[in-house]
Amino acid sequence: MVIPSLVASLALALPLAVAAAPSRGEHLVYTVGCVNCHHQTHKSIINAPPLVVVKAYSLPEFRRLMRTGVTKAGRNMVAEGSVMGMVAQEQFAHFTDDEVQAIYGFLATEWTAQRGVEEEKKIPLLFRRQIEKGELPPP
Repeated sequence: MVIPSLVASLALALPLAVAAAPSRGEHLVYTVGCVNCHHQTHKSIINAPPLVVVKAYSLPEFRRLMRTGVTKAGRNMVAEGSVMGMVAQEQFAHFTDDEVQAIYGFLATEWTAQRGVEEEKKIPLLFRRQIEKGELPPP
């Protein structure tokens, strides 16, 4: 009969679909632009540290960074004119506590240096024209 086999197929496929779906933190890290600035932008444009730096932060320290632009060491990136500092105060400060926790959880437990390297391999593709024209050096 078609219905039982359809139900059986869905029962097998649904866990795979759920497993393949990105976590909320991963979704936010990619849609908000964390990966863009920290790994996909030519270092001549934005010299942001690799996202593995988050592993050195506690959740409260990361929350302060995301809301104020002040690093774990107390560096005020807004006062320095850093893009991260301005984005933190103007955009990231609007994240809910749950969103900050989701981003932190993903970066602190699932993000790896190798994943950052894989994202950086996209720089020659994303900035090809500028590199070809000599406006940017090869990464």
